[in-house]
Amino acid sequence: MNAAQKKYLDEFIGAYVKRTHASRLRREQAWPKLADPRSSSGYSSGMAPEARDFWLASKGLRYSLVGARCDGARVWDVDGNTYVDFGFGFGVHFFGHRPRFILDAITKRLATGAPMGFQSETAAENAAGISDITGDERVAFCNTGTEAVMIAVRLARAATRRSKIVVFEGSYHGSHDDVVSAIPSTLGIAPDHLASTMVLKYGDAASLEAIAQCADEIAAVLVEPVQARHLDLVPAAFLRELRALTAARGIALIFDDVMMGFRVRQGGSQAYFDIRADIATYGKIIGGGMPIGVVAGKPEYLDFIDGGPWRFDGNEFPKGDKVWFAGTFNKNPLTMATTKAILERLKQDGNALQEETNRRASVLIGRLSAWLEREAFPIRVTRYGSMFKFVMPPHASLLIQHLHMRGIYTWEGWVFYVSPAHSEADLQALEEAVQDSLSTMRRGGYL
Repeated sequence: MNAAQKKYLDEFIGAYVKRTHASRLRREQAWPKLADPRSSSGYSSGMAPEARDFWLASKGLRYSLVGARCDGARVWDVDGNTYVDFGFGFGVHFFGHRPRFILDAITKRLATGAPMGFQSETAAENAAGISDITGDERVAFCNTGTEAVMIAVRLARAATRRSKIVVFEGSYHGSHDDVVSAIPSTLGIAPDHLASTMVLKYGDAASLEAIAQCADEIAAVLVEPVQARHLDLVPAAFLRELRALTAARGIALIFDDVMMGFRVRQGGSQAYFDIRADIATYGKIIGGGMPIGVVAGKPEYLDFIDGGPWRFDGNEFPKGDKVWFAGTFNKNPLTMATTKAILERLKQDGNALQEETNRRASVLIGRLSAWLEREAFPIRVTRYGSMFKFVMPPHASLLIQHLHMRGIYTWEGWVFYVSPAHSEADLQALEEAVQDSLSTMRRGGYL
């Protein structure tokens, strides 16, 4: 940065800290007791020198806003500032914060207690509902998307009796050791995990060849059909070839739909691409704000959860061995209550809900993209369904804090979510805030 840009940045940091002082104070008070990765978001010892310099110059902004309350599309922070929320809990709250039908479901469940250790009275109903929407034949519940992916990989290894898995560059599958090889500069992973994971380029024909060459060793190919980091990469033809290859060579194809499931289309990526995976994982939206992970798919894989079907009458046993799968909070009664409410709402509204939300996002991004091109900013917007993100140089990421100053919120991961809870006025407010923020940065000599 030159002197004028540095002056602009320092003045902006001062204004931002003044507006969000209580959130910054919470960060100072939390240290050193609270270990929180978001407090150093974006930093890596291996980052490029210019990115490192920018991180150092802007570290006064490196704290999360602390939320105090929320309702609909609004969140209020501990300083009393109001935001139109486009982060929505990292994509969890598709219907907005505190929708009445979710509150009613939780209140009703709490009124009669939440018995743990007993079978949930709605678990079977919820499994059937997810199966109806997605087409997956069997369904199991856990607590996070990370856990769902971990179990999906375990099921694939059990069914194929192979150990190697394939992931793709740029994908995100949670924090389990088996899958974080796709994340650069991750410490603490045992060499055995790294050796059992192949990381290939997504959408590249050479990756299909690499899989074919090692097919007899590969238990599963784990794919985020549209990567949240690259929303403009939608390789339908590659996915179809991948499905044909894995089917022919006895490799489990796992669709990680934790992010996209129930968002772009009710049946998720399998419905969108018209490709049947062997196993699919879900989370976020389907929990209605409660912790959830879902592993679903074909019986030849999911039967390893419980050994397969058997009857009380006669001399039947489970048909096969089982993987270890357990968790104190699996099928938590409160989660099962909100999941039931979400499934009922999805069934009531049908795919028109997603289609309309996707359309509104498309119109918004069309307008923003045209403006960015017309004004020659070094920024573009990528979109998939109702999700979008800005692609820009590191120093331009200051746009996030500028939006916060104008009452628009998303988190530092840069993904925005359009929700049925957003009004047209909310979308207009975002558009105007982006234009005003970037124009202000340019007038200050920063862009």
